[in-house]
Amino acid sequence: MQPSETLRNFKLKSTPCRVEVLTLFFKNDHALSNAFIEKSIDASFDRVTVYRTLKSFEDKGLIHKVLD
Repeated sequence: MQPSETLRNFKLKSTPCRVEVLTLFFKNDHALSNAFIEKSIDASFDRVTVYRTLKSFEDKGLIHKVLD
């Protein structure tokens, strides 16, 4: 399944940051930290944008938070 299709299925608008973060999740089979995500995606996305993207994914049930 493509990231844009997944976003549509979860009723989320497809934005460049959301697509890139979701692609990163699709490429990994383990939990990802905020720091890892920030280092792995395009530097043009600031920390707040990444945080809001992750929050919207969590709110829609696309991902869940793992506390360590």
